Amino acid sequence: MISYIIGEVKYINEDSFIIENKNLGFLINSSLNTISKLEINSEYKIFTKMNVREDDISLFGFSSKEELEMFELLTSVSTIGPKNAIAVLSSLNVDKIKFAIINNDIDTLIKAKGIGKKTASRIILELVDKVKKMPINNIDDYEINTTKTNSEINVAREALLNLGYERNSIDKVLFDLKDTDLTLEEIIKESLKKMI
Repeated sequence: MISYIIGEVKYINEDSFIIENKNLGFLINSSLNTISKLEINSEYKIFTKMNVREDDISLFGFSSKEELEMFELLTSVSTIGPKNAIAVLSSLNVDKIKFAIINNDIDTLIKAKGIGKKTASRIILELVDKVKKMPINNIDDYEINTTKTNSEINVAREALLNLGYERNSIDKVLFDLKDTDLTLEEIIKESLKKMI
């Protein structure tokens, strides 16, 4: 098993690249998110996953361990193969995929080539419990689709942060309360119950 490769990128294609390590060139299939960060003749550490089939052995690689972990999660879904997983990771970054899964956002997932509503629903169904346990970065970069105003969400978030709870846990709970008619005080109380 090859966990990662450190080497110089020698060739870049639309969906793959070649990285050279000790005079060996490894063909790595990857997402647009990773490929867009690469430059020829620059050195990178690429986290890899080998995919073995009867007629093919392929290497998939990513610039971050988080993207590799999401690739492995997506390919664990019964109807998702490596190409579909790459399509999702090319259309959305890791955090946006996590938000879509937690928020039951099928419309975001079907933006990926080859992902229809049934497949998106299956991704959410099979991965939501696992994704809820994962850290989420840069949550402020994305809109929270909610009936509550952003000011209410922000006040609730700040109050819970001041009580010592972690931001990731807070935001996951706020997602669950997004469609309720609770007041700000009730949102905070319900959040506290869910985090205990």
